[in-house]
Parts: sequence; C-alpha cells; structure tokens
Amino acid sequence: MSLVMSLRSRGGSGSAARAGKVLTRFGATAGAMVRRLDRYDAITSELGIRPTWPTTASVLARHPDLLRRYAEQGVELALHGLVHGDHGGLDEAQQREAIARAADIFDRSGLQATGFRGPYLRYNAATLNVLRELGLRYHSSQAVVYPLCGEADGARQTAYALALELYSARDARRIAVTPRLRSGLVDIPVSIPDDEILIERLRLDEAAQTAQWLSVLEETYRRGDLFTVQLHPERITELAAALQATLVAARKRRPAVFIATLDEIASWWQRRSRATLRVLRTGEGRYRVRLDADPETTLLVRGLNVPRTAWSGQDATADVRDFEADAPRVPIVGVSRRTPSEVLRFLDEEGLPHEVSDASASYGAYVDVSAEDWTEASVLDAVDRAPGPLVRVWRWPHGARSALAVTGDIDALTLFDFAIRSWETRSYASGRGHE
Repeated sequence: MSLVMSLRSRGGSGSAARAGKVLTRFGATAGAMVRRLDRYDAITSELGIRPTWPTTASVLARHPDLLRRYAEQGVELALHGLVHGDHGGLDEAQQREAIARAADIFDRSGLQATGFRGPYLRYNAATLNVLRELGLRYHSSQAVVYPLCGEADGARQTAYALALELYSARDARRIAVTPRLRSGLVDIPVSIPDDEILIERLRLDEAAQTAQWLSVLEETYRRGDLFTVQLHPERITELAAALQATLVAARKRRPAVFIATLDEIASWWQRRSRATLRVLRTGEGRYRVRLDADPETTLLVRGLNVPRTAWSGQDATADVRDFEADAPRVPIVGVSRRTPSEVLRFLDEEGLPHEVSDASASYGAYVDVSAEDWTEASVLDAVDRAPGPLVRVWRWPHGARSALAVTGDIDALTLFDFAIRSWETRSYASGRGHE
C-alpha cells in the first residue's frame, strides 16, 4: 500500500528520489531518528512550545519506551492509524477494528491518545463515525492550502498538484481556517504546503522554505486563523531553520498567537462552543449584552462605549461580560432574507449574534449573499469591513489573535519500520491483520 500511495502521489521518479532520501534519514537502529526527535524537541522547548506527533501504533508497539519518554516531556502523541495505510479506502467495520486496536496499543504502552490523523491526510465519513464511537476528541486530517510565495516549474508544479489531489486540499482563501465541532468531534485542519511538499516536491532552499511558512503565519494572523504546521521529524534537519524562524516570529506577535498542542486546541474549541452571547433591546437605541462562557473566552466589541482594552483594528476586548450600552444600530449582524441558512450556521460558529432582516442600515454589520456565490471568506470580509457597533465571541482564548500548532507524523523510526510498512498495509488489507 505504501508503494502504491507513493507512486500515486509522487510518480515514478519522485518515488525513486524518496527512496534514496530514506536511507539518509533512518538507520538500522533508532539512533538516527532519536537525534532528529531530540533536535525537534529542543527547538520547540526553547520557546515553551509542545508539539503533537501523530504516531502509527505499529511503530509505537516496537518502540514503546522511546516514544513514552517524549510523552513524559510533554509531547502529545496522537493516533496515526494501526498501520500506515489509506483510511480513505477502508469501510466502517475495517476502520473500527483498526483504530480500536491502535488505541489499545497506546493504552498498553501507558499512553492515552485523544486525537487522530489519517496517514497521507486521508479519511472518509466512516473514519469520523468510528472516532466518535471510540470517544476521541478530535481528528486532524483535512488539508487546507495556502498560495505559494513563488512560481514552480513544470515538473515541480506537477508534483505539487499530485499532492493536493491526494490530500483533497481545500483552498484557504475561501474558508475560515479554524477547528469545527461536528457532532462532538473537533475537526482541526492541516496547513499546506507542509514539509514533504517544501522539500521533496518543490525542492525549496532554506530561505524559500522560511519565506513560505512566514507567509502562512502572516496570513493566518491577519485573518485570525489556525496555522497547523506539518513537519515530520525525519525532515527536521532540512527544515529546522524554517521552523525556528516561524515559531520565533509567532512568539513576538502582539496580540499573541495561541500556540498549543492539537489536544489543547480541541479542548479549547469544545469549551468555546458552550459560550452564550445574548444581545437584548432594553430601550430606544440601548442594548444589554451578556456573555456566559468559559473564563478564558474573549469578547470583542466594536464601536461601543464600554470598559475595553485596545486589541486589533476596529475591535477591542471587553473588560466586562455583562453591560448596557447606547448604540445607533443593533450591535449584531443583520442577514438578508435571501441569504441561505448555511450562512446563519456559519455565523453561529463564528460567535457572531445575528438577526434575519432586510433593514440593512439597522445593524452594525450586514450580510447579503446568494446561495450560488457565497463563501465563508466573503461573509467574514463583510463583517470585518463593517463599522459596527458589534459584539462577538472571538475564536481564541485570552485575547489571542490567531493560533498555531506544531505537528509531525511519526511513521517510522528505523529502516525496518519503513521497509515493513508496505507489508503491514497489504497484510491488513488482505484480512490477515497486524500482530
């Protein structure tokens, strides 16, 4: 299966080049990878950051003591399948067995995983059903792609396009790149281009790698989005400078960037989902605003004379959660009657109280889109440009402007781990399972 996926996503020449690089990254023992894991851990630790390393359970079963050591240092280890196979091609029964067995291996190793990432960033609806049944908190397998800083030549562009097709990547320019809570499971997107694309498909040098990730950081910060860095530990040597520069830049931002593990982000998103923001008319041009929410929740205000602290652009963070204020317009989002109901659900997710009305001038912000042409980005642009007054439950805790997670999948620690992947996935697919 691994060979098939490699040929599918890289082509013959790309797969051959990948095989050559494997020999430089892995050894007969785990020593070479331990040095890479230690370097990765050192870069993040220096900045007070803990990464998430989704780990294939079969690899954990062969190296439990080694991986448990990093978990004891605060690294989050998430599920990355029982074996390194394509979950997008498995039915629900197959995935129930595989993911349950993977979780059992984690439990027997003294680790409790709360999240899942599909190998190759592949999954399907059955994956999500199984994760909910097993009580996991999140999955992080949906790729979102940001624009490249420079142009790629024909061969590199072809290799890049193959990756985007494999990942079923969504265009970050059209959507809000945030977690989504779906029937109790938090969906956390993964940012592209990732390490494999930067190194093996686009073949960028250190300066270009750094520029690309800094560009994504800038865009996610501007929009208040989540930047989920994907950097496999095996490539830390090539991307150490880019990772360090990105994290240093993120740490310097004010308002801050919320930097956390995937589990911490998922936990926050669940707590945020319980927030209730009410806006009531108490008189002509007077409104009462009340937020009932987790203490870490950020309440933004725009154009309201209430106790507040400067934050970003037109918006400030409210210093109080229950107040009355005079305003020339209702401090919520008005939504035209022709706007599809999907937009209302999106505004709910975005913490924006709203009301359906065609009286556009009566509201601090107004959205009027048709079912054919609306995008999440266009709705948010309309809200961002609006003069207010407006109140909003912001996405991130403690007044953070955006969020960032450092992640990297552990698919193998030795040459044996890497070599056996194809056999393991074929064996499992044929029904012989994995011992």
